[in-house]
Amino acid sequence: MYRAALEKRDARTSHCANWHEFMTELNKKNIILAPWCNVKQCEMDAKKRSAEDSQAYIAASGDSGEDLLTGAAKTLNVPYEQPELAEGTVCFACGAPATVTALWGRSY
Repeated sequence: MYRAALEKRDARTSHCANWHEFMTELNKKNIILAPWCNVKQCEMDAKKRSAEDSQAYIAASGDSGEDLLTGAAKTLNVPYEQPELAEGTVCFACGAPATVTALWGRSY
């Protein structure tokens, strides 16, 4: 059962490096590992922007939105085991130098 849960989680986890990739995966109901600056204001801005972009996506697509999630994104955690960030890696949300890789998902 544990192995099945890990496999399901891993299948729904995406790696993203920029906002466009982030929103694409978020709209697929995935959780996302992304380089982040670890600044609270950036997290608050990403939360607001992701909610707005989700609403705009629904409006532009003509979809009723019934099967889409529109909650804002938020950090779920900063994994203890961090991948090494390549020199020059920037935050997917604001473009500042990334200091960590964080796990992001929807808040409901």
